[in-house]
Amino acid sequence: MSKIVQVVNTMISNKDKITDVLPHKNEYFFLYDAKYKWSVSYNKEEDAYWIYIYTTTKSLEEIREITDWDSFSDFTYYSTKEIKTRESYESFNELYQIVSEKAFGLDSIFDDIILNG
Repeated sequence: MSKIVQVVNTMISNKDKITDVLPHKNEYFFLYDAKYKWSVSYNKEEDAYWIYIYTTTKSLEEIREITDWDSFSDFTYYSTKEIKTRESYESFNELYQIVSEKAFGLDSIFDDIILNG
């Protein structure tokens, strides 16, 4: 198992540490553990997920607004197109679902329904 899949699985297991989710088209920017800047995106045409980690001092809002990605190098990415395993696809997909639910407040709604019936 690749290290990034282990990291993604850790984030999934500790989804309460995923905060500050900002949607932008088919991508969601978020903080993990209040300090690590990430985004996750899905390309329907390619049926592939991408996960980015940003090592910049820029805020998530500033990162989300970047338009000239060729001049910005403070990130690295991983894709299910490159890590071609079922586990990577399933893990990246699950993280995408968790983050998208948090972006729209569904996580809290679902928790309320589960707890209160």
